[in-house]
Amino acid sequence: MSDEEEDDLGIKPVRAALEEHPATSEGFKYDGPWLTVVTIHCSFQGTVIDSSKANYVVIKLLGEGGFGAVFKDLGGNFRVHDQKDQSKMYAMKVEKKLETRKHSKLKMEIAILKLVAQERKLSHFTEIIDRGKKETYFFLVMELVGKSLADLKHHRPGRVFSVSTGLGVSIQCLEACEDLHKYGFIHRDLKPANYACGLREKKHIIYILDFGIARKILNEKGELKTPRMTVKFKGTIPFASISCHRNVEMGPKDDCESWLYLLIDITFPQGLLWKALSEKNEVLKMKEEIRKEKREAQFGNMKCHNEIERIMDYIDSLHYHDHVDYTYIYKLLEEGAIASGGNVHNPYDWETSECQKGSVRMKSAVYQA
Repeated sequence: MSDEEEDDLGIKPVRAALEEHPATSEGFKYDGPWLTVVTIHCSFQGTVIDSSKANYVVIKLLGEGGFGAVFKDLGGNFRVHDQKDQSKMYAMKVEKKLETRKHSKLKMEIAILKLVAQERKLSHFTEIIDRGKKETYFFLVMELVGKSLADLKHHRPGRVFSVSTGLGVSIQCLEACEDLHKYGFIHRDLKPANYACGLREKKHIIYILDFGIARKILNEKGELKTPRMTVKFKGTIPFASISCHRNVEMGPKDDCESWLYLLIDITFPQGLLWKALSEKNEVLKMKEEIRKEKREAQFGNMKCHNEIERIMDYIDSLHYHDHVDYTYIYKLLEEGAIASGGNVHNPYDWETSECQKGSVRMKSAVYQA
């Protein structure tokens, strides 16, 4: 972003906002959506952030994750100074400026959202509402989305989706991944907590979240970068690709491998066989074994196991430079749903029944009460 594009911010105590727009006599209570990215070591709680577009009341720090802080900023219920529409609520990310960091990670997120958002009629990428910087931090205001797949799954019987929902959702998750790859980026941290459903009329749409460790894999000529000899581990252990475990350069096929583990986690009743393990080498060993002697233990109890195993074998056949045949994978997913007596176009589980109430806070997640 150029300096001209960036909005300067003014901050005033929340007391002034309360005096101007008091809460109800019963007081204010918020149990709505939250999403996480990083800890920022200064408090924005109880402040009003002013930009040229609107004023955003920061209610509280809602989660911690990899780089910054994400807040819920309030519209209608708290009378936010939103100059356009006081009934709207948004998600805000704040990233502290650090001398040790050469580039703002929010700039990467903004670049991705601007490039990819219009790729499909029903985009899997959240809309940018506002952005800017202050002397000590950057901020990004985004479209608010609903519960993460991790949270939605957590409140399902057996903590797993129906096959129709699991495979249908997985198609949307892979579509988001495909769109990202088309513009020369890989995510490197695909997992259920980094996808969320939309709100209200968009509740059938799945959104991809958190590009904090995304990487651009194309050079200035639009060519795939030469793979580095060794790379640091990037991602979340249960969903990391085998190449990631081995410190090998990751490409589109590695995102697809992480996506496959996501599919297993949300669709198969037993989940990932290594879900109780935390040591990287032990998890790597188990990932290697489900391709051999533990193959049936991981896949055998599902009617769609043939299709899912074929997807795994196809992804395993790819290398860093290879193009992914997404159409082939979508076809196998639809066939797998049919083999299971389902349909990927059916309404999702959360559209047909209410998830149990209550919440368990999970990192990198977005919640809607």
